[in-house]
Amino acid sequence: MATADTEPGSSQRFEKGTRETLVTVARHAVLLTWSFLVLFPLYWLASMSLKPSGQANSLPPDWIFLPTVYNYLQLVQSSDFVTAFANSLLMVGASVVLVLLIGVPAAYVLSRYDIPKERDVLVWILSSRMLPPIAVVLPFFIIFQEFNLFDSKIGMVLMYVSINLSLVVWVMKAFFDGIPETLEEAARVDGATRFQGFLKIILPAAKPGIFSVAIISFIFAWIELLFGLVLTSFNAVPVTLFVYSFIGSRSIEWSMLAAASTAMIIPVAIFLIAVNKYLAAGLSFGVVIKE
Repeated sequence: MATADTEPGSSQRFEKGTRETLVTVARHAVLLTWSFLVLFPLYWLASMSLKPSGQANSLPPDWIFLPTVYNYLQLVQSSDFVTAFANSLLMVGASVVLVLLIGVPAAYVLSRYDIPKERDVLVWILSSRMLPPIAVVLPFFIIFQEFNLFDSKIGMVLMYVSINLSLVVWVMKAFFDGIPETLEEAARVDGATRFQGFLKIILPAAKPGIFSVAIISFIFAWIELLFGLVLTSFNAVPVTLFVYSFIGSRSIEWSMLAAASTAMIIPVAIFLIAVNKYLAAGLSFGVVIKE
């Protein structure tokens, strides 16, 4: 009887364990498939950059080939590429710092203070992202010409700030709304000023949001092409415009295009890796959400 009583339980445990194993295998299979689909274009781009110009766009593709760094050497030896790359690093980095300095306090004010017609103000801020870039590039061109900002690094920094400011304000306002005001009230009871509470209490709690919008702002500014094409000519040319130069009217330099595109990805990857450490540290503390 004891054996008969235990056999059904053992069978059920075995079936449950089998189902859990199958679910785990299926989950990993889906994740591996999705990872392959996401990473394959990056592999394809990197492999093209390591092929000679004659092999880069061959059909059928050469899966086995002797890699070469000739394309990258050509990029490094090109003063135009080095200058454009440095321009983008300087302009995009400065724009990220500036947009955070403006957008984060603005979002805090909108979250904590009673602003007349706050909803209208938020919609007005968001409206800067509603129009397609092609619709606003000509007015910006006229303004830049009027104020001597055309083909200047300062002008491009201001342009990058203008296209990312609404994103920073909206995302950070949502983060500040989720942080209870009781934390600041407790700090003020201990003698802290409003600014000290914002600096020492709110900003550390909102660190995940700050680094998130910093990442997005960096990527949006780094890959921007249209404004650089219209608003620069020589002194402030971004790296995206240099990459675009490999696309000619009669032919495309596929190997050089792939090498330049791969080089463009490197700063984004480094920035993501560097920021991810602080992002994970911020998330590990957690944020108390309002109920």
